[in-house]
Amino acid sequence: MFLNINPAIPGAAEGVVVAARSGPSYTQTNPDYEYNWVRDASLTMDVVQSLYSAATKAKAKTTYQNILFEYAAARATEQNDPGLQTGLGEPKFYLNNTIFTGPWGRPQNDGPATSAITLMEFATSYLANGGSIDTVKQKIYDSATFPASAPVMKDLLFVASNWSSPSFDLWEEEESDHFYTRMVQRRALVVGAAFATRMADSATSATLSAAATALSATLGQFWDPNREILLYEYGPVLNGKSSYLDTAVVLGVIHGYAGDGVYGYTNDEVLSTVLRLATSFIDVYAIANTTTDSAGLTLGIPIGRYPEDVYNGTGTQTNGGNPWYLCTAALAQLFYSASTSYADAGSISLTNTSKPFFDYFAPAAGLQVGQTYTYGSRKYNQAISGLNGWGDAFLRTVKHYTPADGYLSEEYNRNTGVPQGAGDLTWSYASVLTAAFARAEVRGQKGYVRNLADLGVTANTVA
Repeated sequence: MFLNINPAIPGAAEGVVVAARSGPSYTQTNPDYEYNWVRDASLTMDVVQSLYSAATKAKAKTTYQNILFEYAAARATEQNDPGLQTGLGEPKFYLNNTIFTGPWGRPQNDGPATSAITLMEFATSYLANGGSIDTVKQKIYDSATFPASAPVMKDLLFVASNWSSPSFDLWEEEESDHFYTRMVQRRALVVGAAFATRMADSATSATLSAAATALSATLGQFWDPNREILLYEYGPVLNGKSSYLDTAVVLGVIHGYAGDGVYGYTNDEVLSTVLRLATSFIDVYAIANTTTDSAGLTLGIPIGRYPEDVYNGTGTQTNGGNPWYLCTAALAQLFYSASTSYADAGSISLTNTSKPFFDYFAPAAGLQVGQTYTYGSRKYNQAISGLNGWGDAFLRTVKHYTPADGYLSEEYNRNTGVPQGAGDLTWSYASVLTAAFARAEVRGQKGYVRNLADLGVTANTVA
């Protein structure tokens, strides 16, 4: 992952993240992912922030801190590019951090939200580590006073003003009102309101809070009671997806849950969607028939973007869509995080909406609607064992189809499991790491992230 941050490419600006080592400067030129996508960069830097927060060795912590301040400066540079066509909803930039102006699916209004989230998390960790609030204002938050260096306020106000406007989805395929985008926008607004208050900016806090309230009132429209799923988008265009399913919903929960009970990991509608999404790939991918690895351990279902996908990594073809590493890891992360959430709540309760999820993923527990199963009871433990076991199975699937050299592409072939698509997709690495962090949390391995963080970063040279 770190090879793709501040990549060793002539002219690359500090603070950028190349989406994949795939493009004109690399051995693999097709597809051309030699750009800094706003979304991908923010999700990658969120992992760096987790490492920064956990690190105890000064050299490692300083390295992560420097990278994150460089990222903040790079985001501010993007915001001030004179070539912006759709305001802050521009999806990608060249590696010298100038705007890509060619035809593309724009705007993509999730990027400002996820960027702001990552930088607010970093600022919070930085302050907890003894950092200066003046530095936070100058280099992270106060865009009004320091527009050339502090991007967060500007991104947050853009979200507050534009959350109701249609934009392109995270797969860059269609313009509509998207569950993923609304979720990350909501988290940015909720967290941003509290953060603005901490920055003594009551006016911005009030603006963000009002927008969060208005946005939250719209989320219920994504629930389809007949299909018992959360729709990935709300609107007339569904891009030929007869299943109405998309892993974007899971990613929306992972990246957009604000920790306040609104569409969290154990939400009934989320669990119902996860069941239908995961099982939809069983009859689509031939490799789903491979259910154990070489050691006889259970493999999870290979997960792609959506069952009707036709993108094969370089173009489109009938039955061309494949499982993605990041999508499969996302399912693992959701299962681990659901397990942790139940532990925090101290019990599990079922409804008619969530029961099919537990019947499939934790059948041994035999949970019933209307019953509450308390922490530590036999049935509770059986249900949690099912969730954790499936989390491991999904992550084991990622491992099973990872090549011997350890490098993760975008996809793995639906028939053979061989990697394909963009080489060394940065988001693939980030998703495996966040799933591993969630696994460590549910297993009580408190030193896992710290030990990983303390390894530090070696020189960024392209292998």
